[in-house]
Amino acid sequence: MGSATGLIFNIQHFSIHDGPGIRTTVFMKGCSLRCYWCHNPESLNSGPELQFTPSRCIGCGACVEVCPYADPEKTARFTPACTNCSACAKVCYAGALSIAGRQYHAEELAELLLKDKKLLANSGGGVTFSGGEPLLQADFVSAVSALLKKENIHTAIETASNVPWESFEKTLPLTDLFICDIKAFSDELHQKGTGAGNRQILDNLTRLSRTGAGILFRIPIIPCYNDTEDAVLEIGGFVQSLEQKHPVELLAFHNICAGKYDALGREFAARDTKPPSGEFMGHLKSTLEEKLDTEVIWKP
Repeated sequence: MGSATGLIFNIQHFSIHDGPGIRTTVFMKGCSLRCYWCHNPESLNSGPELQFTPSRCIGCGACVEVCPYADPEKTARFTPACTNCSACAKVCYAGALSIAGRQYHAEELAELLLKDKKLLANSGGGVTFSGGEPLLQADFVSAVSALLKKENIHTAIETASNVPWESFEKTLPLTDLFICDIKAFSDELHQKGTGAGNRQILDNLTRLSRTGAGILFRIPIIPCYNDTEDAVLEIGGFVQSLEQKHPVELLAFHNICAGKYDALGREFAARDTKPPSGEFMGHLKSTLEEKLDTEVIWKP
């Protein structure tokens, strides 16, 4: 049997926002939701994608020379027949063209991640699998995690939980912390913002809590979507109803990811949405703290 493989679009070292301590975060391709405010649009599709940054283009024409479909008057990025073969990106000397998505073998990725072992251990950190939705590649995550656990590396998974329960079962024995987003408690509101209902999500989270797993719940606060006391308290009420006590973290929307959409040639539906103020985020934190018997986190 060959080594498990996974498709990754970024590996971020020295991360401090994806679990305890200093983390190395592995961003994986593919997602089962389509949140209109998504901060990582390059994660949504399950295959490699070509990205173009116009400000870096020097007009050398190297991409056009190697692309069989290119219009000689434009860069290869604007070719409708693009197959994401990456030929143009390989010859783009200025770095204007790049491919989001690279295949890794489990052993290859583990070896790379373990180069940070001393730093991660000294800071109480570890490795976090993010995305996209890492549980769509549960076999690969499990294979890498098994290699990391042999070296006593703390592991975490950031997930929206819109996957079959079997994906959790595969990773549960090898995962120290699940960081679980809840966008909305209302199935209708969840469908409106993400393109999918949340019954499977809430069922998974209920089952996950029953296992005694370490869980951090995150609520992204999106203006004009779920930024009301009622919407946030509904989510808080669900967390409060679970068998185990779990901390909750509030995350404020930002729109600094707009350039990523531009590079992929996509529209960003939340481009003109303004981030919530620090005062309002603090108010939501206080409101939740009054209602929940658990820790509520917000990092300005």
